[in-house]
Amino acid sequence: MSQTRPIGWKRNDVTTWVEGHGDGLMTSTCHCDSMWFARTRPGVIKGFQAAYQEEELTAAFDRMSVNLPTAAGNEGVTKRLETTNHAHGRLNMQELHTHKNSFYDERNGAPFTDFYSIIPLWDMNQGTGATAVVPRSHMLVPEIQALRARHWETDDRFGKYSREWWAHRKWIGPGKPNEDVSQYSELGLTPCVTNVRAGDMVIFDTALFHSGCAAADPTGATGHGTDHLLRAIYIMGMTPTRLKTPRELHARRLAYELDLPWYPDHNHEQITEQVFAEHTSQGGNVQSVRDFSKASKEIQQLIDPTFAAD
Repeated sequence: MSQTRPIGWKRNDVTTWVEGHGDGLMTSTCHCDSMWFARTRPGVIKGFQAAYQEEELTAAFDRMSVNLPTAAGNEGVTKRLETTNHAHGRLNMQELHTHKNSFYDERNGAPFTDFYSIIPLWDMNQGTGATAVVPRSHMLVPEIQALRARHWETDDRFGKYSREWWAHRKWIGPGKPNEDVSQYSELGLTPCVTNVRAGDMVIFDTALFHSGCAAADPTGATGHGTDHLLRAIYIMGMTPTRLKTPRELHARRLAYELDLPWYPDHNHEQITEQVFAEHTSQGGNVQSVRDFSKASKEIQQLIDPTFAAD
């Protein structure tokens, strides 16, 4: 689970932007100062409090998503452009996904609505590449999944959603799978690319189908410039503190010290045990990179409010 930071590029030198993903998730940013600055803004916290109608929240340790211009010479950029030149634009219908029925959805036997947010560092739109969503799709998840599945032939010899299962899927529908808009249009839904101003926060139900969309102008010439990131967004999540066990709250403190992510929709019980196995305070051999007790009160409150209250 360990990672080496920083992972990324020199902001003002596109010749360094050739490693890693062209349009990728910057996992190593989960504990950078700028992300914690954004998480602890009163307006961000109030937005999640309004969505949940609850006051006591803990923050996910999520990441950034970036899109590089073609000037970066990044192989991932070229490959993505080759695979996203569709008749309807650069939105890949197969990449649109939902987090419904992830590990948090039925916690403690009760239905739970999880919320996510994105904050762009610069204006993002179809030209720069942006987050795409399917409005109202969070209310029709089973229906969409059924329409999507009808055009795929799967091999029952492999466990559903296993690596082998994905590898042996065969497209039997019309046209190309990435252009299969029918799974939405037949339900009266229309996928769209968002247009969001820098610094604004968009909160949505994680059951909503969403994905990143490649830039209509991958050179950046009509956007922020050819030697500038096309898009960069903070991905943020918060959940009610009541959903965390005392052991999970402790593990979150240790994960902060080990520089590890804590995503809102992953198996937190499993992550908890992995973190406890690694941290030196619990007999592990992975060294901490920071001390939770020295974090600001605002950060402590969003990681483990029971510690901050002591």
